[in-house]
Amino acid sequence: MKIITEDQLKELCRNGTPIDMQGGYPCVVLHPDDTITKIWAIKKGFFSSATLNPYSRRFVNNATRLAKRGLVVPEVLNHARVKGSHIKIVTYRSLPGSSIRDLLKDAPREVDIPSLCAYILDLHEKGILFRSIHLGNIILLPDGTYGLIDFTDVKYFNQPVSLDRRAANLAFPLRYPEDVDRMNAAGLPSMPESYLDLLKPDTQQKERFMKVLNQYSKR
Repeated sequence: MKIITEDQLKELCRNGTPIDMQGGYPCVVLHPDDTITKIWAIKKGFFSSATLNPYSRRFVNNATRLAKRGLVVPEVLNHARVKGSHIKIVTYRSLPGSSIRDLLKDAPREVDIPSLCAYILDLHEKGILFRSIHLGNIILLPDGTYGLIDFTDVKYFNQPVSLDRRAANLAFPLRYPEDVDRMNAAGLPSMPESYLDLLKPDTQQKERFMKVLNQYSKR
């Protein structure tokens, strides 16, 4: 992790378009060269798990681990801490393409739900639980495959993810009403049904899956 000054951070923020604010700093800065800087600003004296294991380090480590498992993720260019503060940053190359959420807004017919569910199923089969998964952090790449962004919260297993965890994970994107409404308005297939068509569980497993999914999708 490099160390930069407060002035260098301010210059970095000026050299781009700030998106959202937190702790007096932008959370995300989009730069003209298609790179992105994420900024994590933790208040002094505030102790949490992020104090011992900073989000920036989780991001960098997950980028490496996910890439080793064959997933497309952004290339990390810089990981730094602002001198004399708890502020940490990561700069990375943006992925080409559009998020599934943006496609639902602008071109819903380009969203292939069975293909998307096959991608999520592949994550689960590889023992990857992307716990903050939603349709804004899955990117449809120009070649028709998918990539991940904003992956600070990932759990890894040495075997495929369990049925209950899969159901709870698939429920997470369904907790965003606007996304669900857009899928329904476009007449797109159901995500749970598409996932189950690929998983091919027996009747008891299917009932268990839907029970857990319905439980978590309402939270």
